[in-house]
Amino acid sequence: MSVPQAGQEHPEQSRPLDVIGLITLLLTVSGAVLIYMGWAYLDGYLGSFQLKATDMGFGVDEYALRGLNIFSPAFLPFMVGGTAVLLAGTTYRSSLTAALPQRARAAGAALAARRRVRIAADPRFGGAVVTACGAALAFAALAGWQVDTFVVLALSIVGPLLLTWPTRRLAAGRTAFAAAVVTSVFCLLWAASLHAYRKGEATAEQLVASLPHHTSVAIYSGKTLALNAPGVTRVTLADKTYPFRYEGLRLLMTRGDRYYLIPLITVADWRKGNGRTFVIVEREDRRVELLPGTRTG
Repeated sequence: MSVPQAGQEHPEQSRPLDVIGLITLLLTVSGAVLIYMGWAYLDGYLGSFQLKATDMGFGVDEYALRGLNIFSPAFLPFMVGGTAVLLAGTTYRSSLTAALPQRARAAGAALAARRRVRIAADPRFGGAVVTACGAALAFAALAGWQVDTFVVLALSIVGPLLLTWPTRRLAAGRTAFAAAVVTSVFCLLWAASLHAYRKGEATAEQLVASLPHHTSVAIYSGKTLALNAPGVTRVTLADKTYPFRYEGLRLLMTRGDRYYLIPLITVADWRKGNGRTFVIVEREDRRVELLPGTRTG
């Protein structure tokens, strides 16, 4: 039985509880990111029409589905390929190293023996550099410089983890690593929500730009309605139950018996604050009919 000599590093042994804890952490963070992205997407989308997602009665499952729909199928090959590379690198690292030519391994060992290379390859050095760059860009943004928020958040996610990763198993380093994980998760949620919010705003602009071809709505009512908006017309009918019909609105969303309708105006008018959203509840003296939008030849 060999006894480790002084100064010799003990080989790390993988423990099942560590793997289970890591998987649980990843699943929890992924679920939180999906829900948060779904809320941010709806907040950006509905905020363009003077509505708030929290007032619409959405459930957690709906937020998660909205967040999942934000991801494009184009991301799937990269996600699968990246996961496969990481698994192969961690599982067969020794086998892949042994498969390299002798000259390549000797050159790698000679390069790793240099002091500057060891310092540059140390995760703590890289983490310190990345964290310092992120802090500098954050202060520059606060000073009024044009800095991309995603760059600052990416550096803030990677930097603290690299800086505290080598000492995560030490008693003195566990607290720092836990703080780094919390910081990284917070920045990840921030970046995800910012991306989702911008995507929601872009989707709202696309909807307004294509409103003439969107679903039109006709409202039959037993009483006059205060639907004062551009393009809305009222027609008087010879019907005792529904003597008034309103046309010209477009369907934004339905929630149960509630119809959220918007007028046929341009994106510039919405940005100027001239738009409004009408909430129509279908009941006995009011009927809502959905019609095809204007079609072009």
